[in-house]
Amino acid sequence: MDAVSEERYWYPEEGGQVWLVGYQLVEAGSGRYLARDAPELAAQGLRVAGVAGASAHHGEALADDERAKPGDALELRRDPANEHDPNAIAVFAVGGGDQLGWVPREIAEEIAPQLDEGKPWSALVLREQRASPRDPRTGLTMLLAPTGELRLKAPPP
Repeated sequence: MDAVSEERYWYPEEGGQVWLVGYQLVEAGSGRYLARDAPELAAQGLRVAGVAGASAHHGEALADDERAKPGDALELRRDPANEHDPNAIAVFAVGGGDQLGWVPREIAEEIAPQLDEGKPWSALVLREQRASPRDPRTGLTMLLAPTGELRLKAPPP
């Protein structure tokens, strides 16, 4: 699996526009873009998801442009005492700082038992979202993998 750097506008089906900057996963060799639900990703146990609740509940942490940049590692912390979800997994920037959000519920339900058993999972920032290149961040997309360490590999030029 390779990753290519990109900056572009995206126009969601519900309207508006979003500036995306960061990395897109591509098929090694062909360079074909891989969607977040691509079978090639699932076959390797990889998950791509937005950081849940980032802009709604963790805007201050999200506004810190020095932390959690595309390519940066994220820290996953189990929160089994969470009153809303016993499978909750909080997402933090590595090296400290405030919480950035949560692993989405459907993915947390899948990987929380593995984390509880001591199996490693890693995450990193793939992309960040903004209304425009000059506006504050409004969201993060992350890559999660069942491994102790996760790094992006850029294909040769």
